[in-house]
Amino acid sequence: MPRRKTPASPASTADVCVDCGWLPAPGQLWPTYGALAVRWIEENLILAEGDSFGKPFALRTDQKAFIWRWYEHCPHCEVWRYDEALRGAARGDGKTALIAALGVLEFGGPPQLAPVSPNVVVAAASWEQANLLYAAAATMMGGRDQEVEAAPLCGYFDVYDAETKLGDGRPGRLFRTATVAGTNQGGQPTLFLADEIHEFGAPGSRRAKFHDVVTKSTTKRTLTYRIPLESGEIREVRRGPGRVISLSTAGDDVDHSYLGMKYKRGLRERHQEEPSKFLFDWREARPGLDFDRPEDRAKACRDASGAADLIWSVDTRVREWDKDEVRHSDWRRYFANQWVDVADESWLADHPGAWDACKGEWTLAGDEPAVLAVDMALKHDSVAVAEVRELADGRRAVTAKIWYPGDGNIDHREVFEWIKARAGELGAAYRGLVYDPRFFELPARELEDEGYLVIEMPQSPERMAPAVGLAYDAILSGALVHDGDPDLAAQVKAASKRPGERGFTLSKGRSRRHIDAAVAMCMGVWTSAELSGQMEPSITECIW
Repeated sequence: MPRRKTPASPASTADVCVDCGWLPAPGQLWPTYGALAVRWIEENLILAEGDSFGKPFALRTDQKAFIWRWYEHCPHCEVWRYDEALRGAARGDGKTALIAALGVLEFGGPPQLAPVSPNVVVAAASWEQANLLYAAAATMMGGRDQEVEAAPLCGYFDVYDAETKLGDGRPGRLFRTATVAGTNQGGQPTLFLADEIHEFGAPGSRRAKFHDVVTKSTTKRTLTYRIPLESGEIREVRRGPGRVISLSTAGDDVDHSYLGMKYKRGLRERHQEEPSKFLFDWREARPGLDFDRPEDRAKACRDASGAADLIWSVDTRVREWDKDEVRHSDWRRYFANQWVDVADESWLADHPGAWDACKGEWTLAGDEPAVLAVDMALKHDSVAVAEVRELADGRRAVTAKIWYPGDGNIDHREVFEWIKARAGELGAAYRGLVYDPRFFELPARELEDEGYLVIEMPQSPERMAPAVGLAYDAILSGALVHDGDPDLAAQVKAASKRPGERGFTLSKGRSRRHIDAAVAMCMGVWTSAELSGQMEPSITECIW
């Protein structure tokens, strides 16, 4: 029967069934099998790890709420309301245990929830994480050789190292795989469970493509349920394609990660009044908290997980912040489930708000000296061209054009043509293109042959240390201004520093994300200052 709210509460247009257009009456919620799912899990499954091993699976209120929503279905066309879900919470939330329980439920549970010939695929970025997820599900089903006698389901399944089958011979399997496998070994899943997708990399990466391929495979199935009636007859119900549940904690690149793409979709659809097949269930610390205050860190921990003071101690996590070995960015990610943009190893870590404080506006007369700087790459890495303009008030305005690899490669000719076109647009304001000859020697010569000034700047520590130092000082002093471009901001904030004898440079190897725009910006800022006579002659000029 449908659940009901206060009768005066009107149904939202977001509650419309995407498949048939059905809309609940005012005060009415979607019908759900949530109560059945919760009861079956608590009566038949055990916890599979830790101090609670072997104890009955007692669902928390927030877990029950997710399950109730996940099993909402349309009373008119009978299709499941959601075909994909993203659930996010702090580390230690019990996400893996919950996803394992749902896998077992849809594999061997009641006929209203376990489809005919179930094919449940459990996956993670690594075999180790995939093994944890599969092992939890396997333990709930009695374990290998039915060794977990405390499990109520012991004896009903044939459990193997990487696959479980139904013990009564009916077709179906629960199967473990990992993104490192590189191919879709899941066939046509009825349910695809993906754990910790913050490790799946950027959209288009091998791991992300794996998730996409298996997700698309779920559309090849039509979920069919054979539900026995009191009359003894069997009612066959079709509820749409196979479904996907992904779990994760927050990542460190919301703009260029696969998880970030899913997260931003969830935020967008949460605020729109349009129906959606995507269930977004994400807990994170509220904005505006001061993490230097223990009481605010406690609030963050409770905001980010329903397991606070049930599975783990809030006070213990609050104290972790003060440990020298704990990076504050990791604390925010793991315990507050917050996305971070300035990691502890960033060159701006001591001044996390400095780049944002440089956001501003400027007006161009058209003749302000402009320098272009390119940081080129062969493949997989990004390519960036920074434009640095010297303003009349003494500031330098920085903008950037960034190319990201789609299939692993970047069209270098497109980059060359863009630089050439932009140099032409700048006209008399153009003062030159700064480049590292390692990857841009031939294009630079071609530009030079066509009459464009090019300036060679090898990315050696001797050249880059003073350039990075000048850009750093400009950011901190407000002598640099930018327009708030999120792609440029992400790369600047992600840049890690490498200490050296002459100061520090930026390290691509140590940085968690692409930083090519940050490198190009430093080259451009230094060259702009040199051309305006504000800097001492460079080392190369002194030698020659």
